[in-house]
Amino acid sequence: MAKKAARKRAPAAEGAEDKSSPALDKIAGLLALIATKELDTDTAALKLVACGFSAREISGLLDVGPNYVNVARHRKKNK
Repeated sequence: MAKKAARKRAPAAEGAEDKSSPALDKIAGLLALIATKELDTDTAALKLVACGFSAREISGLLDVGPNYVNVARHRKKNK
């Protein structure tokens, strides 16, 4: 019977790991800003895309619109 209880609790524990906390989001944002500190906006946007940030997240970090990030990605793809 203890095994059944353990099985029922396991999915809830796994779901909690997938959700990120606001503190972790702030840390990720600060690290992204440090990593792109000396880069121009296009290069910084492309670097953050490569790190896995979404266009919306990058636009918030770099103070540009999400479309700017998509355009920078498109320009890089066409080079």
